Amino acid sequence: MHYVVLISRILVGTLFVVSGLIKANDALGFMYKLEEYFEPGALNLVSWTPHALELAVFVCVAEILLGVALLTGAWSRLTAVLTAAMMAFFTWLTWYTSTCDPYGMKTVIDAAGAAVSIPNQCVLSCGCFGNAIPLTPWESFVKDLVISALTLPILVGAFTGRTRLNSGKDAWIAVTSSLVLLWVFCEALLHWNFPVLFLAGCWAVAEGARRRINGRLQIPAMAAGTLVLTAAFTAATLAYEPMRDYRPYAVGESLIENRKSAEELGLEPPQFAVEYTFRNLQTGADTVVLSTDWLAVYKDPAFTATYEVVSYDGPQKKIKDGYEPPILDLQMLDAAGNDVLDSVLQLDGYVWLHVSRDLAVAERRGVPAFQALTQEAAAHGWHLFALTSAPPAEVEEYTRANRLTYPFFGCDQTELKIIARSNPALLLLKDGVVLGKWPWRALPSVEEARRVCGVAS
Repeated sequence: MHYVVLISRILVGTLFVVSGLIKANDALGFMYKLEEYFEPGALNLVSWTPHALELAVFVCVAEILLGVALLTGAWSRLTAVLTAAMMAFFTWLTWYTSTCDPYGMKTVIDAAGAAVSIPNQCVLSCGCFGNAIPLTPWESFVKDLVISALTLPILVGAFTGRTRLNSGKDAWIAVTSSLVLLWVFCEALLHWNFPVLFLAGCWAVAEGARRRINGRLQIPAMAAGTLVLTAAFTAATLAYEPMRDYRPYAVGESLIENRKSAEELGLEPPQFAVEYTFRNLQTGADTVVLSTDWLAVYKDPAFTATYEVVSYDGPQKKIKDGYEPPILDLQMLDAAGNDVLDSVLQLDGYVWLHVSRDLAVAERRGVPAFQALTQEAAAHGWHLFALTSAPPAEVEEYTRANRLTYPFFGCDQTELKIIARSNPALLLLKDGVVLGKWPWRALPSVEEARRVCGVAS
């Protein structure tokens, strides 16, 4: 039983560390996911939305701390109970997500206190591993069921005295197994080995505190060291961009390829069917027939004699998965509403994109770098544009106040949040491929801009 408990601790602890780290790598992205859950059509927790970032960071940090505590055997009973509670909540949430009916309705109370019916807003991905490992709601639910089952031996071990702070052979088994397991996971699924380095740092801090501090401060010192590492990493990725970018706008990605349809790539697209509604003339009960099945029944005399048409205009339902472009909603809308994106991506030479999802709250300390880039672009024949969701009047005021002369184009704010977490940010493209991405805190100097574009200083 001892080794069953130890193996369960290693598996769950390692998974908690990597799951928390992946979310901490893109805490703003996880915040956006929580905001989806808080929508009225989802969990209807609108009052939590202003605190979404704090909640996102808390969950990331809590997962990592619990993971390290499981691996080290620290605070065994508290750790086991908190792990079981977190998994019970995650399992319920992924069950809720996987069973959500996208065509259903729900009743909520509006601001006036009246009950109103609104469509369900189903979250299509739980965000367990961010953009790194996109899981369907059903896959997430099954994953959480398996992890929840592994928490049972952990609870048993904690409350029967089989779990205590690692020492001797158990410490070596836990350290070695967790690092090897995480390395295999990273190689196979993440293509990023920083989590192994991070966990090794957590182990070094925890083991150092365990060996050098005795008494009641031993475990708090181990937790504090892990907390400092986690907080530093999270703060760095929040201040800049994710350390490892899994979005379709990451450096090296081709925006042209990522916008191509399944047909253009010779792949199988997803298949959809329309729901037709018919009413039984005898019972009055409605029956739904998918458009893909309609050909098999519409010539059936028994069916036409029994049912009357209610509607051919029902919702669409996906009946088969297929390839969908990673980029669906990217646009560059000019003042007349024309989308000029294709022509911009086909431009010769370097294309710089100033991206700001919200000009009203955009950090102004990046403006001097954009002003300097304007002069460099004119001198070297680079193309410089901006993308924002702001209305024309706000764009005019912003460009005038900051003396920016390059054209601004419109784009959906949600897509701008995907392009860059920083507001503003700067992208460099060539032939539609992202060559560089900079947050406002690290915008390139004139010398760096020349260097990345191959201009001699």
